[in-house]
Formats: sequence, C-alpha cells, structure tokens
Amino acid sequence: MGSLDSKTEYGEPTFRQYEQTGWDRKAKTYHDLAGGITREAARFLLDAAQAGPGAQLLDVACGPGYGAGYASRRGVHAIGVDFAPGMVREARKNFPGTDYREGDAEALSFPDQSFDAVICSFGLMHFSAPERAISEALRVLKPGGRYVFTVWSGADRHDYFGLVLQAIQSHGTLDVPLPPAPPFFRFSEPAECERVLVAAGFETVAIEELALQWQPGSTADFLAFLEKSSVRMAMLLESQTPDALAKIRRSILESGQRFRRDTKYQLNWPAVMAVARKPA
Repeated sequence: MGSLDSKTEYGEPTFRQYEQTGWDRKAKTYHDLAGGITREAARFLLDAAQAGPGAQLLDVACGPGYGAGYASRRGVHAIGVDFAPGMVREARKNFPGTDYREGDAEALSFPDQSFDAVICSFGLMHFSAPERAISEALRVLKPGGRYVFTVWSGADRHDYFGLVLQAIQSHGTLDVPLPPAPPFFRFSEPAECERVLVAAGFETVAIEELALQWQPGSTADFLAFLEKSSVRMAMLLESQTPDALAKIRRSILESGQRFRRDTKYQLNWPAVMAVARKPA
C-alpha cells in the first residue's frame, strides 16, 4: 500500500519512536474518537480469551485501558502495559482499580508462564517487530493459555480507510518518505495471521471478522480522527504538499456525505480477530 509499507531509508527518528511519541501525545483525545470502536471490540477479545474470575490476564498495548479495565470488572486479575506513558496515565485515570504499567510488547518484563490469557487490541500493526511481540505473548502464557489479538480489516472492506486512502491516491501520493515499518494491513489477511501464529508455536488458530461500526456526528469527525486518533495515517497526510493536503481534506469531507444516515453518519469498521492457544 505504497508508503504505508515503506521500506526506504529515512533516518531518525525510527518508526517505533514516531509511534511512541504520537500515541503519547494523542492519548487524551483517543478516547473521544477511536475509543468508541475499540471499547466495543474489547468484549469480543475478553470473551475469546475465556479468562474467568481469578484468572491472570495481560493486556498488551492497552491504550486507554479498556481490555484490562473491563477484565477487572469480570473478576480477572488483569495487568495492562503500553509503551506510551500518556496512554498509561489515561488508563489509570479511566480504571483506577486496575494495574497499568509502561512496558515493551517486544520485551515483556514478566516471567515465563505468568498469564492464563494475553490480549492485544489493535496494537500489532504499531509494532516494529510484530513476530517478536507474538513470541513474547507465547512465552508469558501458561500452557493451554489463549492469545487473542485484533487488527483492522483491509481498506477494501473498510469504509473509513478506503475513503481516506482513495482521497490520498486521487489528490496526493502514497509515496512519501515515512520511516521503514511493517505493512499496516499485513495482519488483515487471515492466512497471514495463521501462518505467523503457527510459526511462533501456537495451535488451534481461529480467525473471524468483527462487524464493528463507527457513528460520527459529522464529517468533521472524519478529519479529527486522523489528527487526534491515528499516528501512521496522520504522518502520511502530514507528508503531503499543502495544496495536495487541502484537496485531500476537502475530498474526505465531500465523499463522507454518502455515509449519512438521518442525523448521524454510519461507517462499517470491520476488524479481524485471531485466537490461538499455547500447547498444553
């Protein structure tokens, strides 16, 4: 997908540093826009994790804390980790009774076989080395434990990402010098999810699509989402020329009108959920 899968030389800061800085800066605004979607997905993750009262659960890339926070309300002993200090602060504010810590998904600071379940809500596409993060999840799981992650479905199935990328392709360019990073939609492909999970050592892999929706109040929220609740997409827009950026923004506002339903807008926002088990 052009620069979203960029492999060109860029120099410092790295992709990881951009992501960490971006999510730290946008932690306070994430809840108002993307939070409505990721909160809805959290219950699917927790149901699939099958962690009951008293179980130990780790929420990797916990963001504002939804997964671990809702797990705690179910009686689960949950810990949330995120590499963005701002997200950890927001999580502690949102769910003061839950344990949140700064942590690296690719080098978890927990002993082997510590958790009955590990979840990762829309975090995998933000990691520099996703295979390493998956291997770390396997390491800290107890035998028979479950690993569940979600990622966004590909742009061809996703109303919002399809709209934004079409606007960029029509009025700007995807070929901009972003730092080298894994493909954004890599794990949108079920076969790739299964391949990587099996290669890491997981078994009993199951993939399904979650039919999530986003209902913004106006097309202004379409732009606000990019500016306040995304990092890589925002970087892509910020790299356009001023003239191209103005046309892209206008195109998003105009094209977004087709999603109007009465007093609100409704966009299909599907997600891929992968569930796997550590061998007993």
